[in-house]
Amino acid sequence: MTTWRTWSRSQVGCRVLVALSPVLALLVAPVRPSAPVLALAAAVSLLWAAWPELAAGPVVLLLVMAWWVLAVPDPVQPRVLVAAALLHTAHVGGVLAAYGPARAAIHPRLVRIWVRRGVLSFLAAPVAYLAVASLDDVPDQPLMWPVAIGFLVVAALTIGLRFRDQPVPVSPQVRRKTVDRNGS
Repeated sequence: MTTWRTWSRSQVGCRVLVALSPVLALLVAPVRPSAPVLALAAAVSLLWAAWPELAAGPVVLLLVMAWWVLAVPDPVQPRVLVAAALLHTAHVGGVLAAYGPARAAIHPRLVRIWVRRGVLSFLAAPVAYLAVASLDDVPDQPLMWPVAIGFLVVAALTIGLRFRDQPVPVSPQVRRKTVDRNGS
């Protein structure tokens, strides 16, 4: 690994987001995390920032989410949206940082693509929050979860098909040149 002084500015920016966002997601909770939880999250976040291709990213994201579920008495509050945005930011920053070596600048077009994807995928968080908050006082309904999961599967497939990468069309001239070079 190279020293951080040789990293490009865009890589430093992404890696700072990766290192700070999960820790900040813990700190926005109404309950203060213990020192060992903060230290573990900070250590794994720094590991993820240094080597974004490692599995440290999912580990720290799951650690923060598990802490919110287990330690916060009432996680259904607006602060959970801030934590979700911070975790989303860390994920997008980690993906961008993993695109190349630390010395290589991240192309602005790639940043725009991933920020757009991140914003679009984050839009599910406020919708889910509103659904959970509005259903908090409603008695249990046995068909609610299968219908919700079915809806999420259809939505994920629809969005995946809508935003998938399109193949680049090859002109007939390029196709002929390729065939000529291959001797066919």
